Amino acid sequence: MENLPQICVDTSDAFITTERFGTREEVIRWTKEVEIDNKVTVIISRSDTETCKRGRINKSIFGCDKGGKHKSTDSGTQSASKKCGCPFKIRLEGHFFIGRLTTDEKQHVADLTKRHVPPRHILLSLQDRYPENVTRITQVYKHKSVIQKEIRGPRSEIQHLFKLIEDAYYVYSSRKKDDSEVVRDIFWAHPDSVKLLNVFPIVLVMDSTYKTNKYRQPLFEIVGMTSTELTFAVAFAYMESEQTKNFCWVLEKLKELFVKKDLCPQVILTDRDLVLMKAIEIMFPRSINLLCRFHINKNVGAKCKQHVVNDLQKMINTLWMEVVWASDEVEYGQRLHQLEQACVDYNGFINYMKDTWLTPHRHRFVGAWINRVLHLGNTTTNRVESAHWKLKQMLENSIGDMVKCWEAMNNNLRLQLGNIRASFQKSFYEVEHANISPFYGYLRGSVSQAALRRIVEELLRAVYHLGRYALGGIPIPIDVVHVHWRKLTMEVELEVGADDGSEVDMTCAIDELWKRFRSLDVIGKRALKSRVCELAYPTMTPLCPPPEKLKTKGRVKKKGKKPAEYDVYRDPSYHEYVDKASQSSQRQSQPSQTSKKLKLSKKQPQFTFQFPNHIRSYIKDVVNVESDGNCGFRVIASLHGYGEDGWSMVRRELGLEIIDKGNPCMTFFPMTSSHSPNIYIYCTGFVNQNHWVQVNMKKGFPLPPVTLDWKKFRSHTATSWMLGFA
Repeated sequence: MENLPQICVDTSDAFITTERFGTREEVIRWTKEVEIDNKVTVIISRSDTETCKRGRINKSIFGCDKGGKHKSTDSGTQSASKKCGCPFKIRLEGHFFIGRLTTDEKQHVADLTKRHVPPRHILLSLQDRYPENVTRITQVYKHKSVIQKEIRGPRSEIQHLFKLIEDAYYVYSSRKKDDSEVVRDIFWAHPDSVKLLNVFPIVLVMDSTYKTNKYRQPLFEIVGMTSTELTFAVAFAYMESEQTKNFCWVLEKLKELFVKKDLCPQVILTDRDLVLMKAIEIMFPRSINLLCRFHINKNVGAKCKQHVVNDLQKMINTLWMEVVWASDEVEYGQRLHQLEQACVDYNGFINYMKDTWLTPHRHRFVGAWINRVLHLGNTTTNRVESAHWKLKQMLENSIGDMVKCWEAMNNNLRLQLGNIRASFQKSFYEVEHANISPFYGYLRGSVSQAALRRIVEELLRAVYHLGRYALGGIPIPIDVVHVHWRKLTMEVELEVGADDGSEVDMTCAIDELWKRFRSLDVIGKRALKSRVCELAYPTMTPLCPPPEKLKTKGRVKKKGKKPAEYDVYRDPSYHEYVDKASQSSQRQSQPSQTSKKLKLSKKQPQFTFQFPNHIRSYIKDVVNVESDGNCGFRVIASLHGYGEDGWSMVRRELGLEIIDKGNPCMTFFPMTSSHSPNIYIYCTGFVNQNHWVQVNMKKGFPLPPVTLDWKKFRSHTATSWMLGFA
């Protein structure tokens, strides 16, 4: 059978179109429609899928089914073929070829990426600006990756970090681990922050924060306060660990930022971090280290919830605040005596207050002592805590490298410095209504508006040294306002005096370096040159970041749940855990309408019949608790507002009380206290010869004071155990 001649028809014009396709499937569908209309057959002759391996990309090649040549065989049988070598081909690469970004679109993506706009918002912006754009989110991610690679180039993470720092004229320093090229600690400060530090050096606030980088290194931040009461970041430091030697190194670099050697902060405000406090004592012995009142009060309040009954907690917290705010040592002694009298039955709480706070640190947070210090109204670390929060808003997650962290800090600083400059201008040119009076004539435009507001408040309190000007009708002279409030600029030149010129002169050092270099052999010259090149060419540094720390504890997270270690939010503090437990116990003691049915299921009316006849008429109901060997303590904890889970606290307190009484076989009740005549009766019942339950009594139940022998007490089938709490 002879092969019939094939008729070739040119249909290439039929496959020319201006239509735009978003997916590979749309191209295939359109191709099928065209081939049917033109009575031809188009097949996918070759395809491939990107697998992240070299040479593998997304591509598809469409061709005529008559393309190619017939392969003859030696089988001896007759055969026929429709292949005629048709050259028709359509080659598609990337599948989303029509969604490729144009030059203008790429520039738009680059601009938004620079402003840290999330990819999903970049895609929406592209669709708004270019309605015909069919780019997918993967294309945006890929182009962002290309941009970052182009910016960094062949540089390592630390090399690129040092380049960014150098280009922005930051003051920075770093040190590496012994016998390695791994960064140990790194410190940097913005040039304008250095100016502000030398203009406003009186008060600094310091604190560490966590969950900012993938290396899990703590970030130590130092902030100050301007004359307009705005916070400015002084410096940042990533540290290997929070040890005294690390803090001392950071504080030494901070000390180098002061132009004058004798200049140092008068007040440094921190939390009760004993390691940091020790480092401050070493590096800034003349500075006064105050402690954050906010965290102290929160911790004391949390301890109060653990040791003190609910009805007394508010009163004791009030007495504690009066101790903290005491204006002199005499008042402090009086307030402390009142607090001790109120806590006479709570030795654990009073010992905590004295041993942890008052005895070692009262001069760091009690008003009688800190009012002698020029702290400019700063008695908490709220300023640096707020700075942490703003920085983490920029970071968004905790899996970025040091370059990403620096970029977030730099962007945050730019906004911060802009606000500070605007506040200075506002104090220069704007006048508030309260300051229109000629009484403030010498101060307007010369001191900050924040200082003027403070002066108005002082006048309302009829302070003597300001009242005399008001009574005499004399404008307040500018000299009576502290110099801190009179500084309304940060554009100052950081120059040393004529006597200190030798401090920054490098002529002798360079001459000595050349002299030493010429005296060395070849090996010595190479070593010295390497050390000099690290200073001269920081972007060529061999330093590398610390290894990423892997999480080795805890169970595997469920699918679909965002890992907690990726977020930037801090872990709850001790007092927040206590508050959460307290709220949980309150919800248990005061159930909502939807949970009352669950609580009713715990009520056991059959237990009522196990009590003596003369008691049953006074029993309102009986509530059961978990029978795990601690049922008695669970009952008391529930009645006391701790919830059943607070049984361990009750067990500990009752054990201490039995030891204090010295007679473990006898319990006396009702127990009264010396500072309150009110008695609250808690009743429990012993049932089934092995279990304690909660017994709620009706109003008017008569209870004379009694004394029970525990041996006889436990022999009854059912009885009631009354404990009195003031």
